[in-house]
Amino acid sequence: MTDNLSWKKRAQKLPEKHQNLDLTDEQEETLKERYKQMQYEPGESIGAVAAQSLGEPATQLTMETYHSAGAASVSLTAGLPRLEEIVDARRNPKTPAMDVYLTEDYSNEEDAKKVARKLREVKFEDLIKKDTLDIMGLKVEYELNPDLTDDYDVDGEDIRSRIKDSVKKAKVTVEENQIVLESTEDDYDLRDLKDLKNDAEEARIKGIKGIEQVVVSEENGEWRLQTAGTSLRKTLKMEEVDQDRTISNHLYEIKKVIGIEALRQRIVEEINETLEKQGIGVNDRHIMLLADMMTKEGELNGTTRYGIVGNKDSVLARSAYEETKKHLTQASLKGETDKLDGTIENLIVGQAVPTGTGTVDLKPGFNAE
Repeated sequence: MTDNLSWKKRAQKLPEKHQNLDLTDEQEETLKERYKQMQYEPGESIGAVAAQSLGEPATQLTMETYHSAGAASVSLTAGLPRLEEIVDARRNPKTPAMDVYLTEDYSNEEDAKKVARKLREVKFEDLIKKDTLDIMGLKVEYELNPDLTDDYDVDGEDIRSRIKDSVKKAKVTVEENQIVLESTEDDYDLRDLKDLKNDAEEARIKGIKGIEQVVVSEENGEWRLQTAGTSLRKTLKMEEVDQDRTISNHLYEIKKVIGIEALRQRIVEEINETLEKQGIGVNDRHIMLLADMMTKEGELNGTTRYGIVGNKDSVLARSAYEETKKHLTQASLKGETDKLDGTIENLIVGQAVPTGTGTVDLKPGFNAE
């Protein structure tokens, strides 16, 4: 066996980045021992070990769908449902959220609340104190909540222009703290007015679309914000936001905004956080292997029939996991060949699997005698 494959020889020396560190003799011996324990032998089924190491603890996760983050609650998906969202790479998580950190200059309560007001999506309906539907005049009269308009720093003209941008058929009149909504069309009835009213009340007046709630909290002297809803690209453009630490729990958004390497790291962190909240610990290398498999193509692939499983090179391996007829039919039409290099396909045909001692082909060298 060559030096490259000899795990025992490979483990005798620490990697270059771990050499010449300022460690005591005891710490260095501990580091060497842990490094040796992390080695795998050639032919070891690291995929099966990782799957078992993640699958068994996952059976202990609760079916609790949500948990509240902090005293002022932002509900987040937790437990087994959240783990399924991550490993299946669900395109739309049930509770998208962001952890927003502030730069040192803005890490105080006053600025944190200002940023929260900038982030939270404020709709027209949020600012209404009272509304009256005038059936005879076919118009809607609104009374604004002055406390909220002052808090979000908007006035009647701001609201009028936003409604006009969102609802083209709206005729909006501002009278001090009153807003009157009518239709620009000459011929409209009560049903049309109700539809117009609903559309106008959904108009976004301020904030970032999709961010429904923002909770401001202090932890170890540092102020941060947690949002219900996510818009990572727009949030990172804000001057007050720390771009290095602010992150979303929406995997596809992370890939689109920050890139595939950041996504890989975030998958590891999200799985760890989900397990740790249930008091479960799994070695990072198993989670890292899963994250590598999900991102190795430069795209995000879940552990589903359309993700990792559906992209396998082996025809038999693909057909062994759901949609057997489809994979065999398409492979036959394309004239695909299965080289039987993996474990699953060799199990199917009854051959020795290429793991452990099966990775080595030995042929006796009989002489002529």
